[in-house]
Amino acid sequence: MAKSFRQLRYPLTRIESNSDYLSINVVKYNPPGFSAGEGENSLNISVGGGNCAKKSIEGNILLPMPDSIADSNVTNWESNEINSIAASAIGNIKQGNGSFTFDDLKSDLGGTLTKLMNSGERTLDNALDNISDPTVRSALSTYLVGQGVNLFGANVDATSLISRESGLVLNPNKEFLFKGVELRAFDFTFVLNPRSRQESSEIKSIINTFKRRMAAKSSAENSGPRGLFIKAPDAFELQFKRGSKKHPFLYTMKTCALTKMSVDYMRTGNYITYEDSTPVQMAMALSFTELNPVYAEDYNDVPLDEGVGF
Repeated sequence: MAKSFRQLRYPLTRIESNSDYLSINVVKYNPPGFSAGEGENSLNISVGGGNCAKKSIEGNILLPMPDSIADSNVTNWESNEINSIAASAIGNIKQGNGSFTFDDLKSDLGGTLTKLMNSGERTLDNALDNISDPTVRSALSTYLVGQGVNLFGANVDATSLISRESGLVLNPNKEFLFKGVELRAFDFTFVLNPRSRQESSEIKSIINTFKRRMAAKSSAENSGPRGLFIKAPDAFELQFKRGSKKHPFLYTMKTCALTKMSVDYMRTGNYITYEDSTPVQMAMALSFTELNPVYAEDYNDVPLDEGVGF
């Protein structure tokens, strides 16, 4: 297991009170695990990815502001359709579901589901009986026939059958519905120009540390023979800073995983090195992804005078 390391930094110049830079803590990853509550809280589970609340800081890396600073917040919404026949049947089934208890489902799951399906079928029968327009009745009958044929392995588009026969199309009742959250990703590129042997050594250590810390561990502590399991890499806490304080404007990031790293050792386009073979200019690209999604409640922890939030 890699030991903790001292603070690494590039460049080696002194950080002033008005210096802007990116501070990265390397922390031990703690898996989220499972939590089992009691009573009405029995379904509570921990939210998000790795639990690094009780973090163990393995070391710290200071880097200049990257070439590009941008954030992108994404929420997963998708278009969804449900025609009136299906909506009515589902509503009827849900209404009928009130007469069944959870014990009914456990003791006679098949029978209970059959009764619910019969309730849905009655909805369709009643709908057809109450429609006086012969064209609409015919269109609905065609739709139901098409759906019924599919039960025998056919691949019939029931909606297309209606359109072909009558030029009608069932109202899809299309809506844009919330589907879930997305994890944010951040890509940073740092141009590294070593100006001394000490800075060259520091850059080499920074590159080596990121490579080492993002790699999975081939054997976990006290978890059996080497190779039986692999252990998660370390995680990273990123924070834009000005002097010794949090940056007063830029965004906040949650604990991240380093998912991709690439280094261009010929940033100049040609192979040019110093006498000790250190490239005169390099570019290090890092791709991070947050372990936890961002929720509205998270913004309560970041007042406006501490930046734009997440």
